[in-house]
Amino acid sequence: MSVKLTTSYWKIREMRKKIRVIQGSMSSAKTFSILIQLFEMAVKQPRTVSTVVTETYPQLKDGVISDMRSIMREAGMDFESLYNKSDKDLILPNKAVIQFRNVDNKDFHKSKGARRHRLFLNEINRLAYPSVEQMIVRTDGEVFMDYNPDREFWVHDEILNAGRDDYDFIILTYKDNEMIPAGELAEIERRIHASKQPGASDQLKNWVKIYAYGELGTYSERRIYSYDFIDEIPATAKRINSGMDFGQSPDPTVLIDLYVDGINLIADERFSANNLMAERIRGADRESIVDRLEALGFPKGQTIVGDSAGRIEILDMRKHGYNARAVKKYPGSVGDGIRKLRGYNLLITRRSSTLKKGIESWFWKVDPNGKIVPEPDGHEPDGLAAIRYAILTYHNKAK
Repeated sequence: MSVKLTTSYWKIREMRKKIRVIQGSMSSAKTFSILIQLFEMAVKQPRTVSTVVTETYPQLKDGVISDMRSIMREAGMDFESLYNKSDKDLILPNKAVIQFRNVDNKDFHKSKGARRHRLFLNEINRLAYPSVEQMIVRTDGEVFMDYNPDREFWVHDEILNAGRDDYDFIILTYKDNEMIPAGELAEIERRIHASKQPGASDQLKNWVKIYAYGELGTYSERRIYSYDFIDEIPATAKRINSGMDFGQSPDPTVLIDLYVDGINLIADERFSANNLMAERIRGADRESIVDRLEALGFPKGQTIVGDSAGRIEILDMRKHGYNARAVKKYPGSVGDGIRKLRGYNLLITRRSSTLKKGIESWFWKVDPNGKIVPEPDGHEPDGLAAIRYAILTYHNKAK
């Protein structure tokens, strides 16, 4: 093929273990190089299946699909004639298939369990580990992962620092991409130079660390919520609504009790559980939400505010005597709830592990210039939605 191969390509090609973790800066050609190798493998191995996964459809369409189109054009093949737009499958003449999937599509959850020969998880810091784990287990061969290291996330806990021996890890930078456009190269080097000047901001230095050198950064200023631990609920605290976020496996259902004490909002995670049934069914071999509430001895007079999409769950709780109600959504209610929550000092009990993990993994977006944008980056984590439902209802009732 006539595609120009970069140092990034050759470094990735030297990786041998099943899981291949590629951490890198911007313009390092990590994604493009992985796609070249997937394409080469598919051409050489008929009737195999490779799956490329991203978070959103725009990211899929304008990112990996666009890159694959360019790779095939350079290889003298017509992408459009081989690509099924409705299924998002690329079927090569040798019957090898390259699938393109985005996790925000409801159909993704039906297909993530399908077996495949190879897997490429693009920008894994945007993907949830429970889904990733299922996909890895159902992949026979190579699993490629790439990301910009703007913060620690599940790859550090579950792979890099977990004592595993089934992965290779490399860091790529813009210097590994001999094909970097001149304008991008000039901008990166300008920022590197500026970061070394007296008075350079910590934000600029952090940007250079992450997006120029491909090193792990700390974007704590991007975190939407901050918190402190609390060892016990103060006697002066007033209990308000509890919040519940209904999960579809592998996402858990989470129940959070809330207390207000002046400007402090205290959150206590009562349970976080997978595979709870939406309604109690006699003789079922799985626990329902009502079963879990009864096991807790949860008071039936205490208000539980849940997502309005959980109609079955709310009706079943009400059927069994619990004071459950749906949050009232309106245009801008998500942003309104976030603002109300940020107006408190958030304190969480030490047992609130799901909530802690969610707070530490949810960030504001950043624009291409490294400026923080007050818009949440990605899906609201488990537990945070539960708090938002409860506090939003509490404030609206107070009005």
